[in-house]
Amino acid sequence: MTINRYWFYLLVSVFVSVGFVDSSFALTALEQSLIQEHSLLDNNGYVPWEWQKSTCTNCEVFLLPTRDEVRTEKVRLFIQALAAHKAELQELYGVDGREYNLLAHMSVGILGRESLFFTSRRYRLKEAMPWAVRLAKILEIYIEGSNKKPSDNSRGPTQIKIVPTKVAERYGIEPDNLYIPENAAIATVGYLIEALGELKRRVVTNKLDFITPATYVDYLPYIYFGGTRALVQKTATPESNGYVRDMKRYMSWIEVYERNNNTPLLH
Repeated sequence: MTINRYWFYLLVSVFVSVGFVDSSFALTALEQSLIQEHSLLDNNGYVPWEWQKSTCTNCEVFLLPTRDEVRTEKVRLFIQALAAHKAELQELYGVDGREYNLLAHMSVGILGRESLFFTSRRYRLKEAMPWAVRLAKILEIYIEGSNKKPSDNSRGPTQIKIVPTKVAERYGIEPDNLYIPENAAIATVGYLIEALGELKRRVVTNKLDFITPATYVDYLPYIYFGGTRALVQKTATPESNGYVRDMKRYMSWIEVYERNNNTPLLH
């Protein structure tokens, strides 16, 4: 990341942090911050991004949180990592920049769905006592009288079971350090990139004509949460699926912007 870009992100982060001193003025402070942030983005060449309407395959991305719930320090670090590592991950996976933006946006929605943006009691307990989760799985198998092995624990705020190999090798990310927001962001979008590849293959092999780029956001979560069978059997109903609806609701709390890499940043 260049020095100019570093200061740009730092400046926006200062605006993002405004509004937490006195909750009685939170709404006014949030509105004022958003006005300033929108102006800053506009002055630095960023334009609103929208899936299937953008024509830029290699633009920088910026994710702007628009609600207090997604303006905490941990969420800020998560979304900054999605933007800062876009070029690296595009090169690592050979993914189109427009698809990356969609998957980064979905990553934030999944963060909300899986851990309420790092705050859910269930997430905090699982991270504090992973051994207890493992023990519960072993006891469940024992009671069932089954010979199967217990599945891996889902870890981190987006509940990842297996860190993608490319991400693990490139960044040294493993289940035990997924609690770090930057690591969780990189692993989540990497997982989604691989999941999108699987979804595209299944569209062809299983003749899933109802899945198109326009509906990736509806059906890709099925692969993420282990519902691939519903896709193959064509029984998936994203319009009534709680996971998909929650993810899309949390996605609406984030605005996505892009800028051409050749656009100079203001000092």
